[in-house]
Amino acid sequence: MSQIFSTLLVTLSLLSMSGCSTPPAKTSQHASDRGTAAIEPLNALRDDINGRYGFRNGAPRINLGPCGRFARDFRERWNERFREPATIAFIMSDKDPSNCFHVLVRLPDGRYYDGGNGVMTAEALTAHYPGGHIEEMKQFDFGLLDKRSYGLGRTYPECPNYSDEFTRQAIETRLSELLTNSSAR
Repeated sequence: MSQIFSTLLVTLSLLSMSGCSTPPAKTSQHASDRGTAAIEPLNALRDDINGRYGFRNGAPRINLGPCGRFARDFRERWNERFREPATIAFIMSDKDPSNCFHVLVRLPDGRYYDGGNGVMTAEALTAHYPGGHIEEMKQFDFGLLDKRSYGLGRTYPECPNYSDEFTRQAIETRLSELLTNSSAR
């Protein structure tokens, strides 16, 4: 009974939020279940981020505002290290084309990544956002990212301890680990 109440409470609280919000991770649908070596450092980064920023009603706080900043920094650092680029992706409302639900990264293999949920397939990602669809930014456009993030320089009341410094260092550490793992093969 408490499980049903908790699920209902999380759902209702998530419906009340607008922009850059995400339901809790559905681990059974994540690509991380495949256990590939490349995914391990990325999901370790997810764990680092969630360990630092925590959750609100089951939703990763990194995905409740600073998701655009995380995606920007992750993309930049990924593209500095790897030949195949990562791109920014948006979950946009089907009903209101100006409403962005979430900002994240599309990996070169076609899967998606954010700091709160980790590596996901397109199917798992869209299951989080009924009434939304994925739009990929194939050419980086800072203005569009800023607009759809509702301002990259704003504060985040749902993630009050957000730190660019910590986030960038965590990204650096885990992408270096991924590069080392892929070089060893």
